[in-house]
Amino acid sequence: MRNALPRRLAGLVAGVSACLAALGAQAAPGDWVNGVLAIPAPKEPPAFALPVATPLANPAREAWAQQDPKQRLVYNVSKPTLTLMPGGPAADQDAPAVILVPGGGFQFLAMDNEGYDVAKRLAPLGVRVFILKYRTIPLPDSFDGFKGALAGTFQRGEGAGDRDRQAPYAVADAQAAVRAVRDHAREWHVDPKRVGVLGFSAGAMTVLGVLQANASDARPDFAGMIYGPTQSSMVPPNAPPLFAALAADDRFFRSQDFSLIQNWRASGSSVELHLYSAGGHGFASQPHGTTSDAWFDQYALWLKAMKFAP
Repeated sequence: MRNALPRRLAGLVAGVSACLAALGAQAAPGDWVNGVLAIPAPKEPPAFALPVATPLANPAREAWAQQDPKQRLVYNVSKPTLTLMPGGPAADQDAPAVILVPGGGFQFLAMDNEGYDVAKRLAPLGVRVFILKYRTIPLPDSFDGFKGALAGTFQRGEGAGDRDRQAPYAVADAQAAVRAVRDHAREWHVDPKRVGVLGFSAGAMTVLGVLQANASDARPDFAGMIYGPTQSSMVPPNAPPLFAALAADDRFFRSQDFSLIQNWRASGSSVELHLYSAGGHGFASQPHGTTSDAWFDQYALWLKAMKFAP
């Protein structure tokens, strides 16, 4: 049923704390938090309001901040939306779709680094690109409250319970996004048999939750997980092709084994893994002079080779 979160998501929720509990030990002191600034809400492209199957109270107003001038963050997202980005194939052509799922520890969404900037590179590949704004952890209705929450997470390693509780809402919103793209395939000129998801960090966790839930009406046809979890024994039946990329020095996931990748292969499903010697965490649109800078070109080649892009 659409309104019920699948029980098998319990494995993902339990894994969120394991993945992010290392924040205090590995991400400290989290100096970047000190430079975060409040900014006015930018003008955004028109968005499609997604239905909410699992209500979550959040009286705070949605607000924006910036990590630096090239990296804007949105927090207190209480109304999930899906935005069709411009610059894709001709309007009269049915094209494959990629839904971008930004990360941010379920506390915010990295809208530039893992959303708009990736969309600008994807659209010329001949795919329709969507950005999912999924619900984030309810935080105090003030910038000081947001910054305090960031410090708690990235400097002191707090908030594991909040992340555990938020993950199912993110998964539910991502499932709603997949359904929406298929339901509106004719209107949005999408090939309903080639609808994929591409998630980063917490967004990659969300993608894994959607895959493992394996809801018949919200099952992606292909998936990408960029600096996300690589350790899991749970592979859905007839798992879709998976692309995964991670840097060996990733501060959140470097201690995980590659059982997810191994089990995906063992199931007979297609999987492509890129493990870079360096690149850290968050390299989506931020070049580091490491081999991780090549992730997008390799993802683009994978889309073409798998016939998910022209």
